[in-house]
Amino acid sequence: MREKDIPVCGGTTRSYDKDAPTAITCDTMTYFSAASALSHRKDDGLSYVSAFAAPAGEDSFLYLELGYERSLRSGAWALVKGDVFPRLVSLVRALDLAKNNGRHSQTHGLPENFGGAVSVAYASGEKISFSDNQSPVLTDRAGEAIGELFTSLMAGERVPLPEPESLKSIFFEEIRPGGGFSRANLTLFPDGTGLNERSARYDDGPVYERQKAVSASNVAIILKNIRDTGLFAWENLPDSPFRFGGEKRITFTLEGGRQITVRDGRLVPQELRNGFFNIELELVTRN
Repeated sequence: MREKDIPVCGGTTRSYDKDAPTAITCDTMTYFSAASALSHRKDDGLSYVSAFAAPAGEDSFLYLELGYERSLRSGAWALVKGDVFPRLVSLVRALDLAKNNGRHSQTHGLPENFGGAVSVAYASGEKISFSDNQSPVLTDRAGEAIGELFTSLMAGERVPLPEPESLKSIFFEEIRPGGGFSRANLTLFPDGTGLNERSARYDDGPVYERQKAVSASNVAIILKNIRDTGLFAWENLPDSPFRFGGEKRITFTLEGGRQITVRDGRLVPQELRNGFFNIELELVTRN
């Protein structure tokens, strides 16, 4: 059902999928995302939660952001050993999150999202999806339970990852339809600076090449982006269902010759999604 067909500022569009299941039978979860403002009943209580989990090979990539009424939100990612999803399956059932499945509401023109969204996927193809940008989609109890479980999961054993400072080079490549491409290879030097070598071709035209020295401050921005967004942990993440565009990849070469290759369009939380684009921007546009 549609309350309004034309998105008017201040108007609300609502939809309901009557075929969305309100009980999930599958025990194998493949993706979890829940973000919502909470009711603010306590002055110092939890006022916002955003939690994300995706499989990373045999391990699990997690993100958790918590907000309290009297403090700023703080978010963090973690690549933890093992499969966390059996515990999430139990949590979703205990909270009966499927009861609101298929219900979506969007009020147009709001300055920010005052509600939230929940999206959960299962190996069987079953899904839970509901959202409202005007009102909380989780109860205080549900938000607190999700925050507590993710805090516990993120305290688990971490998968060891190299430090960004151990990088020797970063290679970006985009292959476009029609024979076009963009490539950039940033070589990093011991003094913290770098040299970026770029080449590009548009359709079947000539190849354009250029080199540019990269300052230590710009290299530091790149390394910080890698650390903040957990890019080294993206290698084994699944494809995002919203992936589009040409084929893009970044290959990080580290001391000792180890390489980590990350393709664009990984399934990552919204808060970290610019991690890949930021590298592309620095190597292909700014430098």
